[in-house]
Amino acid sequence: MTWTGGTISRQPRTEEIKWPESGLPYIARQHAREYGNWRKTFLTHNDSVPDGLEDEFKALLRPRLKPWDGEIAREADLRYLPLARMVVPEHRHRVYYVYPGQSSLQVFILPSSQRTWQIALAVLGALAVLYLLSRFLT
Repeated sequence: MTWTGGTISRQPRTEEIKWPESGLPYIARQHAREYGNWRKTFLTHNDSVPDGLEDEFKALLRPRLKPWDGEIAREADLRYLPLARMVVPEHRHRVYYVYPGQSSLQVFILPSSQRTWQIALAVLGALAVLYLLSRFLT
């Protein structure tokens, strides 16, 4: 009797998908990363994509779950956070980002892009006035 054994080891190929790539301010993304109650799901090529994911993200994920030629299976670890961006008409200069936290909904408030430009122009105007005053007074 002869016994032949072998071990084939292969480093798995991993790919990280960050979606959306843009549109969410960095500070809001960091806040959600720290304080959000992220949902985790493990998927194989036979599993259906969970509800609650955006259609665009599902379209990115589905082709990546299909096994390639010579592969037996594929798997994915998903970590996602539902997030809503809201602008209230009474507070047009604020943008609210709402997402589930550890115990309740978290609300993160940022100034709108219009308000940010207004603040930047006011600061530049104040600096210009100070510069002109210093030039005239010296």
